[in-house]
Amino acid sequence: MNIDVIEPSIRIIVMDNERVISFDDHGCYFLTLETVDLTDIFIRPVYKQIVVHTLNHYINSKGLIVYGWCLMPNKLYMICQVQKNVSFKELRKAFKQFTTEKVIEAVNNEPEERRQWLIEHFQKNYGFLGAQKKLEVWKRVKEMLSIDLARPEIMAEHLELIHNIPVQERVVRYASDFIYSSATDYETGREGLVKIARLSAVEQALDDIENRKSVFKTKFNRR
Repeated sequence: MNIDVIEPSIRIIVMDNERVISFDDHGCYFLTLETVDLTDIFIRPVYKQIVVHTLNHYINSKGLIVYGWCLMPNKLYMICQVQKNVSFKELRKAFKQFTTEKVIEAVNNEPEERRQWLIEHFQKNYGFLGAQKKLEVWKRVKEMLSIDLARPEIMAEHLELIHNIPVQERVVRYASDFIYSSATDYETGREGLVKIARLSAVEQALDDIENRKSVFKTKFNRR
């Protein structure tokens, strides 16, 4: 496990003993990262930008490939894979460790009351009789959904799912208005905050989904 001491009695740790699930280390996956206790940490821009900057850094320098993403107050949704010379498991672990360290740095700059509230959520006991303490921002990843790249309609369906989460949560009216996701990239053609990889077959599948929606709306309105 990786350890970075920030206080004499509290350590930041990302545990290595996540449940191992048989998977292709270079496959494409729908991945959901949840914060401990589902704490709404990604509300203020400083915390959102930590995720944005880290994603771009890992895309540019660490071999991460992101096809779609959406950041909500307590969850990060991604459709992603890694380049052939990179381990998905190790990259995921490093991403969680790095973002945890940066989030805790930002938490330490919060006003006293909010800082204590956040630390209480992220602080967990471990070791013999829980004698030591650790700070964890992310829950352990229990499962990931495999995305078959040979079936672009599957990725398109999952992109539709994550892009519409802010709409369902009534954060925005239209998916493309939410800047902390890849909806802008796909729906407007403009580059969003994170450098994603767009597959032409997936974009065609997304167009097909929109066309079916339009046909349905037209038939419904005629009734």
